[in-house]
Amino acid sequence: MVFSSQKRLLFILAVNLFFSNLFYSQNSSEVIAKGSYAINLGVTPQTKANALKPYGLLYEILSTYPVEIKWVINPEKNKDGIDFSLENQDFRSGSFVIPVSYITEDLQNTIQNWEKRGVLGAYLEEDVSLPVFSNLSLAPKWTLDKQNGSIALAFFKAAGIPATAHGGYSSKRWKMPDELGICDDIFVMPHAEPKFETHKNLYFWNKIYKGAIWAGCHAGSQLENIYGTVKSGAKEEIIQLNFLSEGSAGARTTGLIPYYEHRFATPPYAHQFPADPVSQYLGESDKAYINGSERILYPKKANVWRKGTKKIIIDPSAPDVPSLSNGPGCIMVYGNAFDDPRNGLVLYQVSHDFSGDEPYNIAAIRAFFNWSFYAAEVKRKENIIQFQNLKGDKIFAARVGDDLAKTLNLNPILFDLDKAEIKPEAEEQLDEIAAYMIEYPELLIDIRSHTDSRAEDAYNLVLSQNRVKVTKGYLIDAGVDEARISGRGYGETELVNNCRNGISCAEAAHEKNRRSEFILSINCAIYSGNLKL
Repeated sequence: MVFSSQKRLLFILAVNLFFSNLFYSQNSSEVIAKGSYAINLGVTPQTKANALKPYGLLYEILSTYPVEIKWVINPEKNKDGIDFSLENQDFRSGSFVIPVSYITEDLQNTIQNWEKRGVLGAYLEEDVSLPVFSNLSLAPKWTLDKQNGSIALAFFKAAGIPATAHGGYSSKRWKMPDELGICDDIFVMPHAEPKFETHKNLYFWNKIYKGAIWAGCHAGSQLENIYGTVKSGAKEEIIQLNFLSEGSAGARTTGLIPYYEHRFATPPYAHQFPADPVSQYLGESDKAYINGSERILYPKKANVWRKGTKKIIIDPSAPDVPSLSNGPGCIMVYGNAFDDPRNGLVLYQVSHDFSGDEPYNIAAIRAFFNWSFYAAEVKRKENIIQFQNLKGDKIFAARVGDDLAKTLNLNPILFDLDKAEIKPEAEEQLDEIAAYMIEYPELLIDIRSHTDSRAEDAYNLVLSQNRVKVTKGYLIDAGVDEARISGRGYGETELVNNCRNGISCAEAAHEKNRRSEFILSINCAIYSGNLKL
């Protein structure tokens, strides 16, 4: 096998507007196959076991297995309404559904272990049409703020999420904003004291790398109010970190009212947008938000929240509206920074510390985790791996989670019907994939092999597994490190058309199902982060 020097590429990260909507969702009804596993987060009373441990299960599955989990939310429901029902169970406050095509014996054991820790769920006994909001395909990587990150540790402990997910229980591996890079998904900043010189990088990290920012207590209002001068090429410009509120950078009226200039909020609060992903929690969280220096967020008198900002929890009887602010006074608010869907998400939750065992504490923590998993998916969909040649000519661009074969415009049909031997004409395509893998040690791939529906289901599953084994072996022989390749056969469980058992289809239609996918990811353990932007 000979790899042309012309294939030498530069590996850079770039930004591209891929979706026109502010938030990512499918908003579609999908038929979920019999045998899939649905996590039930709608059981009352809400406890750490039945309402927070599911996020630990979700994290373990996404970080261990090559899966796409369905996030099911009924778009028409009212607060605490039913998303769907199975037998005698009602599923509320969103459900995460693991398709049967991903459920191996190992994954089934993982589910059983978490059920012993309190997770509740059920396997579908028949095919069911469900309202899928979005797919989740990767586990978030949280980075705790070196100043006060310890306040958030209770969230992860309650959910059973390991220390490796957030930098551990010692601040040695936590970061300041100027240390954040492409491999940091979410910056967790509870009760910090942000200053422009130490926190200005959040502006660029959010914009360039799509990093998500969570701020608790008065860190949110202080963040919105800091501004300063930065170099932009040969010129200087003023920037302000008013991610969720309007206003020109540096203007006196821009930002939020400082916490020491307004009164506290007055529960009960209004919980809005019941079908929003962040709003997937049961009951009210009001009592969790009545401690600390900042208990409500107000735009300055001449200012407003950005149009796309989601005001999830508001105080309808806020004491300083309209005297100090035109409101609304918000308890929890989030959106894309600067209303730009190409930027990462930002979430503010008031209160110094809302951890605890009560259902209202659980609700507040659930909002944090809902936003976290959603923010990681938004980042994945906007971060692009862009390849160029030495002249700077664009070759292709792909996202983490994309199929490298499609990106390179390769034929995904590597095998003939009922065969597990690579077709001679397919070898050249695998050589091209191997060339990119060798050129870029940061890249990882997951091989996913699919068959058509002809022959028995069990036979096709074994056939697809054999095809993965053969494909993986070919790439290893071509020089790709085995540790960088994962894979699994899916048989006929993920057909791309209606050519199912008992359905008569043309050969061309069956061939579309007989495909191989090469799903991209990045190994952040060795990724240098030295990108040409």
